[in-house]
Amino acid sequence: MARGRWVVLIAAVAAVVFARLPAAIGQDDGDLRRSFGAFLRTQDMVIDSVPDLYPGGYARISLHARNANLGGMVVDDVWVKLVGVSLDPAAMQQGRLRVLDFRGTAIHGQVGVQRLQDFFSGGGAIKDLRLWSDGTSLYGEGSFPYEGVKLRVWLKGQFSVDGTKEVRFHIENMTVDGFPVFSPIIRVLEDKINPVLSQRDWPVTFSLKSLQMTKEGFVLSSQPDALAPCTFCLRDESVGRP
Repeated sequence: MARGRWVVLIAAVAAVVFARLPAAIGQDDGDLRRSFGAFLRTQDMVIDSVPDLYPGGYARISLHARNANLGGMVVDDVWVKLVGVSLDPAAMQQGRLRVLDFRGTAIHGQVGVQRLQDFFSGGGAIKDLRLWSDGTSLYGEGSFPYEGVKLRVWLKGQFSVDGTKEVRFHIENMTVDGFPVFSPIIRVLEDKINPVLSQRDWPVTFSLKSLQMTKEGFVLSSQPDALAPCTFCLRDESVGRP
């Protein structure tokens, strides 16, 4: 008889605990989706979350988004994983992502050449800009209007992360109408455009351990090898795979 009472008591406690979960395990909820949508400025995403036992708490949040805006640079695909994260419930209800605490974060992103071309064309300094990649470096050509004359500009450069939270673009070589641009001038230009991606205003930051150029663009990751299969990325056939 006593054992039967314990079974009933345990079942009642379990029912109360699961009733207080903010969302069903393995599913995203509306507030979470709106908050990440506002952060990444896209609704083209899939979220898989494991809620914790308190409001705003998640044992894990895994996300895959397309056409996400990462601080001004739109990326084709980005995968995000947060572990042991606490979000501000009030901010979530307002559609804002405010991270109070977390145990771990990871990110993996793919940026195509066309996205890079759109990004660098946004400044308007170089007209008719065309970019391409050979899998190692990024190349570009366009024109620079000067006193009514269009000067032809050509450049070669590479991106780097150096284990930081920023992506920088380094110009290796540059010519204007066939004449080489000297290093001091190139350094001034780099200071004006860098960092091309910064996490300064992000609600949560990620360690960027690697960036690898490809012929299609570049891949950046929290993994040591950006081109290795992503071990933390959300696998969802409806959106795609890294």
